[in-house]
Amino acid sequence: MSRNNVVSKNIFVLGSFLVLAIMLVHQNGPSYFSAMLCGPSEASPMGTGSEDSPHEASPMGTGSEESPHAACQKMLDSFDESFDLRRTNRQIQTKRWNRLSDVNEKRAYDLFEPEAVCFNDERFGSRHRFSAFGDGPKFVCGADTIAAKSKTPEGCLVYSVGSNNKIDFEVAVDHVMGCETHTFDPTLAKPFKGGKYATFHPWGIGIDGEEAEFRNKTWVSKGIETIMNELGHSDRTLDILKIDCEGCEYQAMPVLFDAIAAGRVKVNQVQVELHGTLYPPVANLFKAADKAKMRIFHKERNHWGCHGYSCVEYALISEDFLREANKASVCGTANTG
Repeated sequence: MSRNNVVSKNIFVLGSFLVLAIMLVHQNGPSYFSAMLCGPSEASPMGTGSEDSPHEASPMGTGSEESPHAACQKMLDSFDESFDLRRTNRQIQTKRWNRLSDVNEKRAYDLFEPEAVCFNDERFGSRHRFSAFGDGPKFVCGADTIAAKSKTPEGCLVYSVGSNNKIDFEVAVDHVMGCETHTFDPTLAKPFKGGKYATFHPWGIGIDGEEAEFRNKTWVSKGIETIMNELGHSDRTLDILKIDCEGCEYQAMPVLFDAIAAGRVKVNQVQVELHGTLYPPVANLFKAADKAKMRIFHKERNHWGCHGYSCVEYALISEDFLREANKASVCGTANTG
């Protein structure tokens, strides 16, 4: 790891530590946090309920300080409340826009802003970590959490939809996470060159059984749920679903989100590029994402093409996995349950 990467990671860790420190001090008083760092002093014993304890009049009525686990849970709950409020406000505004006869093409994506924060997201998709720049890489949350899962019996699972024989994302997944990866693209003119890092399938994503065409190639589409069933992944969690399929997202994603909401499929996060400037399909996609309890945590307009406004990269994440990733980043895992 380069010196700049080490410095960046240290700054992030320090920032996360400060966030937790502020929350603990706010909830329990400064003596609690100092006792965590230095140990309890004789004049102010932690958790004894003695007459000299500054926390004798605890709001909980026990005379004891809140545990790090409880403080962490409260902080995560507070974040979730904020994320929920942002989503609710957007949903209210969306209902107003839905009554409009027309939405300016440059404003089709305006309402759909990031509503959640992943404390360890990163631009992901380069052969060397933290070196992903320009068009192509995606914003991923909790790469280290996913990497840890790769060492468990279940392992981790990644689908990459749309390749054009660019394999930097597959290489990054292999190097950083070690996940089982499958790449899908029915339009390749040459053999897939990433076989060392992913299993290739010449399948198009969309609504089951529908015919599709792109670049003078035609195929019969498959839904993500169908693909998971055919590949024997129906009982597994799809840790990352990366999609860049030049428009198929409006057919594939609402159906997938319905399957997630119904509990038939579990997907932890989705990185997808949306195309076009029609507001109704964009709004319909995010309405389905809300039902699936997926949060928007990153948005990037594609200024390399698409006139700077007609293609937008989004990253969405399940409520459960966002909480897990943020807990690992901000609270740690050793003493927070």
